[in-house]
Amino acid sequence: MMAQVGAGSFLPAPFCLGLGLLLACGSPDQHAAAVPLAKLSPALRALVNESQAQHVAHRVIVDLTTQLDLTHLDDSLRSVAAGRAARRLAVTSALRGVADASQSRLIPLLERLRRRGDVAEYERFIIVNRFVVGATPAGIRALAAAPDVATISEETPPTGSALAGVRADVTNLDSVSWALRAIGGREGLDGHGGVVGIIDAGASAAHEQLRQNFRGGNTSWFNPSAPTSTPTDILRGHGTGVLSAAIGRTIGVAPGARWIACVGLPDGHYNNIALTQCAEWMIATGQPDILINPWQLPEPGCDRSLQRIVAVWRLAEILPVFAAGNYGPEPRSDRSPSNYGFSVGAVARGDRLFARSSRGPNSCDRSIYPTIVAPGSAVPVAYPLTPSSYIRTDGSSVAAGLVAGAAALLLQRHPDASVAELEEALRAGAVDLGPRGPDNDFGYGRLSVPGALKALDRIRSAAKPSSSTVRPMQQ
Repeated sequence: MMAQVGAGSFLPAPFCLGLGLLLACGSPDQHAAAVPLAKLSPALRALVNESQAQHVAHRVIVDLTTQLDLTHLDDSLRSVAAGRAARRLAVTSALRGVADASQSRLIPLLERLRRRGDVAEYERFIIVNRFVVGATPAGIRALAAAPDVATISEETPPTGSALAGVRADVTNLDSVSWALRAIGGREGLDGHGGVVGIIDAGASAAHEQLRQNFRGGNTSWFNPSAPTSTPTDILRGHGTGVLSAAIGRTIGVAPGARWIACVGLPDGHYNNIALTQCAEWMIATGQPDILINPWQLPEPGCDRSLQRIVAVWRLAEILPVFAAGNYGPEPRSDRSPSNYGFSVGAVARGDRLFARSSRGPNSCDRSIYPTIVAPGSAVPVAYPLTPSSYIRTDGSSVAAGLVAGAAALLLQRHPDASVAELEEALRAGAVDLGPRGPDNDFGYGRLSVPGALKALDRIRSAAKPSSSTVRPMQQ
């Protein structure tokens, strides 16, 4: 059982002051410890029962019982006038306060197990209050007995590709991509001032479409599985292509935006530990304004294992844009985490639905799926074979890239727009396709940049805060 801690209700004193958010301090309620083996996933339960004599370390995710109450924090943030930077600081500070308090109680046990040889290493996280631990079966059993531990799960084994793109033929560039023509003009905007992030199998800063707007420095690239000093994408090319659709110099929607990237899908496979590392890096270090997630979990349907991570991104005013997937044409072909985020399906020329674009209804809540659609068939994108290579690609990944670029244009027009306002503008400005109104093939319609800009103008005009209900954030 996990205890939800309010934003400040149980934080240490330094986090109970400032920012105008934190309400009171105290100690977290102590819950009776669950039966230790019940905290383990079925695979780990079998491991510790059958392999107690083995001294091989296995990487596991250890989630703690105390987690920040995100709803409470969101309510607190709504009552203050906070800019994007101040809101991100408030969110990361609250997460870190809760994590520090409970993790400090588990670290002595981890250190004892390390001296005994039952823990090889461990890493702390705040986006979810958890550790990633390399532990033997005996170490896993000892951790499960700790009252602060809620659940322990194994590292996901490699499966098929999690990427939502379909590689096509090598191509030469047209003068203007049909996809850019389809979504409408930029109205003099180029995304300047915005930062677009991506979690993928890699990204190339050497390609001519991306080399000029890589943000650079020590906070713009992270490969937790195979660290490199510069962005690379030599195995797949998927991340490079999606980014070029979003912000490429001549083929992207928002060529003035900058980009950052994290390798959360080693060789294109979903890995829950690498994804945790990238999710944390995005919130604590990279901090993009828009985050492209052109991938899905391995199994169909609703899997809520990443829902807390997605909620934290949104709370920190990072707009996550998800590829809806290429599992159509059957209905109910949605996958997580796009079915609890802003999901983008794909259309071909003439606004015909791309045959493999995933369809709804949403398995998590029966809502419309995908959220919107965008061009995702024979779209020209960068390919990192050489600095000037290109392919035409299909799928909802490139469609998600186009929507992310459009969001960067919206932010340039209205830098204070919230994640919720950006999502509303993209929905409201879309061109209705298929049956009248939202449907489970086209969602709310096809991306329209002019339509989204006009919708955001209306939304921001109607959202002038009342000075009697909103107070400035204390710095």
